[in-house]
Amino acid sequence: MGLKLASKIRVAAGGALLLLTAVASQAQGGAPSSIQIFMPGGGLPDRSMRFELTRDDGRIETLFTDIKGKFQLTGDLVRDADYVVRVEGDGRSFASTVVTFRTFRNIVIYVPVFLNPLEGSKKPSPTVMNVVDMNVPEAARQNYQRAMEAAGQRQTEKAISDLKLALAAYPRYVRALNDLGVIYLQQGHLDEAAATFKQAIKINPSFVYPRLNLGVVLNRQGKYTEAAKLLGELYQESSLAAARLPYAEALSESGRIPEAQQLYLAIAEDQNAAESIHAEARFRLGALLNKQGHFAEAVEQFERAIKIQDNMTMAHLQLGGALIQLKRLPEAERELLRAYELGGAKAGGAQLLLGSIYNSQGKYELAIHSFEQYLTDVPNAPNAPQVREAIEKIKAALKNK
Repeated sequence: MGLKLASKIRVAAGGALLLLTAVASQAQGGAPSSIQIFMPGGGLPDRSMRFELTRDDGRIETLFTDIKGKFQLTGDLVRDADYVVRVEGDGRSFASTVVTFRTFRNIVIYVPVFLNPLEGSKKPSPTVMNVVDMNVPEAARQNYQRAMEAAGQRQTEKAISDLKLALAAYPRYVRALNDLGVIYLQQGHLDEAAATFKQAIKINPSFVYPRLNLGVVLNRQGKYTEAAKLLGELYQESSLAAARLPYAEALSESGRIPEAQQLYLAIAEDQNAAESIHAEARFRLGALLNKQGHFAEAVEQFERAIKIQDNMTMAHLQLGGALIQLKRLPEAERELLRAYELGGAKAGGAQLLLGSIYNSQGKYELAIHSFEQYLTDVPNAPNAPQVREAIEKIKAALKNK
């Protein structure tokens, strides 16, 4: 008796980031772990700073510091993980800056981010200059700054309100449009996010970030062919590294498998990318190979991803699934247990696969426990009726022994 198991695990794309090297030093005392942004020369900012934070499991957030450039790492951000911080240059006082760091449970860390100075020999690119737009009226700037401060304090509704006030004062305020779209994207309001990014693109098509963010939205809406066209054009025009992972996802989901595989491999082998991005690309390539039934090749990619970053929950889960297909059940059990250890209920699919392993091995009590745990973790799963039926059949068979 057995269950036919089929799972499709998709990773939300988000953007990859250009990466440089940075050092995270341990802070003294009992203060929370934090990121502190410094201006070129070592001074503190005089305003809230917007930045992107990417975690090694693919989670990407747009966050805001307080008005002195500080952001406290709290909640599930404090875990054993690699992170990437990216601060977009403003074209006036600092250039785009990217750093990486690692957090550890029960260890307080302090992450200084020293913004790169503008190169004196080079003028800011037209893209950046157009975004900064010196013609923005003071009332719009003030409302924008209040919005950034509210966003830094997680006051989302106030941030939206202030951004709308900034746009009422200056409808062509592309930076405000982009950040408003980002907040809508964070909230899952995809239609509003798409409309806002499209408005920003219409005003300034040379500004890459609304185009990149719109590509992310299109992926989440399942409009993969449209996303592939947009992100492909963006990448060809700008060579923007941040476009590669969402572009590869769009290629994959729109059926352009060989192109997606080639791009994932290029990212994985890019010596200018950080190890966490290498791991993410390996994982996504493995997931694509798994989907095609190339399980041995998928195992190789998952193992390489995990070797770089062991706490990638979904890499362990999908590796376990591939190993089941290859009849390597002890190894599959090990990987699935590790996935559940890392992800808990968020990796409930690991319990479904563990139940399948135990059922095939005649370990029926363990199978029942795993299947029941799966139903607890994923109560609305489409296959819940079939899993319940399997549990009842196992129990009935045990009673009749």
